[in-house]
Parts: sequence; structure tokens; C-alpha cells
Amino acid sequence: MLLSARILSDVGGVNIFEVADKAQFTQGDETVVYFQLIDAGLDTPAKGFSPSGRRFMPAVGATLSVIFDNINDAKKVTRAATQPFAQDGSIWSVPVFSTDAIAPGTTSLSLTLTEGPKITKGIALGAIGVVSITGGC
Repeated sequence: MLLSARILSDVGGVNIFEVADKAQFTQGDETVVYFQLIDAGLDTPAKGFSPSGRRFMPAVGATLSVIFDNINDAKKVTRAATQPFAQDGSIWSVPVFSTDAIAPGTTSLSLTLTEGPKITKGIALGAIGVVSITGGC
């Protein structure tokens, strides 16, 4: 499996959301980033799938740690994700606080999924776009 995530926007429920290229917000804003876990090795663009990747349902009781990556370790943010909808375990959310030191620009999400003794790591490249409070990325 090739663990990754599909960013969701306009989330209103388990069946009410749009697929987005990336979550975008302004530095210093509080927001919630929603995403769906996918197996990026399946349903690929080469096979005509858009969006690509197959929804991945982790085991009941799984936990997910998310790192908002940055080359500067002081600007990395690590947070536990939660499953906001009991009906669909593939959908997760992670809060962003106004005090988070997420740098402006494009950021990837590093994922660590723990299903009992099984640990799977993955990445969602360029999943977050942060605009500087002074304008621009």
C-alpha cells in the first residue's frame, strides 16, 4: 500500500464535501484540515482515474499522527488526527491553531497510521498552501 491523503473542502458531513488540490489558509488563521486516506498505488491517473487513489479504510481503533512538514524543524507541527464521522473511517481531520508555526508556502503532510501492531507511513505532497499574513507565499 502507498499511503497518502486526498484533501477535502466544504465538508458538511460524511457525504457532503468537495475534493481539493490542497487546503489553503492564511498564516495565523485557525482552521480544520479535512482529508481522506487513500492508497495512492491504486486507481492511478495512468488508468484514467481522477481523482486518483483508492479510499482506504483503516482498522477500527486506528490512530493517525500528522506532521505539517518544513525543512526548518522549528516550523514542523505534529498533531493527532481524529475521525469526525463514525460512518466513514477513511475521513480524518486535524486542527490548525493560530499559534502554529506553519511557514508560508506549500507544505506536505507526513502521515503515520497505527493499526494495532502495524505502522504505515505515508505522505501527501503539497497538500497545504499557507499564505503569509504580509501577503504572498
